[in-house]
Amino acid sequence: MIGFILCSVSLAALVQNQNEFLPLLATPVALGVGLALMAVSLLAGYFKKAPTVIWHDGFATSGLLVWYAYWMQEFNYDAPMFFFFPLYFALLTSIVTLTLINKSEYFDLESIRHLRHLEKNSYFNIGTIVVFVLISLLITRHYMLYPIAMTFFIIRHTMTACLEIIDS
Repeated sequence: MIGFILCSVSLAALVQNQNEFLPLLATPVALGVGLALMAVSLLAGYFKKAPTVIWHDGFATSGLLVWYAYWMQEFNYDAPMFFFFPLYFALLTSIVTLTLINKSEYFDLESIRHLRHLEKNSYFNIGTIVVFVLISLLITRHYMLYPIAMTFFIIRHTMTACLEIIDS
């Protein structure tokens, strides 16, 4: 999810420097573009028109745009979450990519078996997690809900990406 990492770091840098580009990201047009890209990503994943890594990256990146555009209207422009949450997302995604996804071909058989068991667990279904992320975008009163939902999404993406590499 290199696009998500780059967009997260870029958003954090823009917020930290109070760039003049930021008000454009908080407009209804940016919100509409983010929602449209999110819908396209979900449809591409549902109809298997894009590889899993691509639609996951598109969904996460457009979700970040929707989050900023929608939540910026509810909070102060200098709220620390607009700087720290994108950094957290970039750091978490980078760590799991470097330590797990890139090393997945070296997993032992027991680890692969446990990973397949977790993948089949209905509580960790990608559809459930996507719905959780979408709902968390709407609930601005609980500002920690979106990062928690995205953490689950990143973990689920990691499991899927590892299994795809193992199976190939």
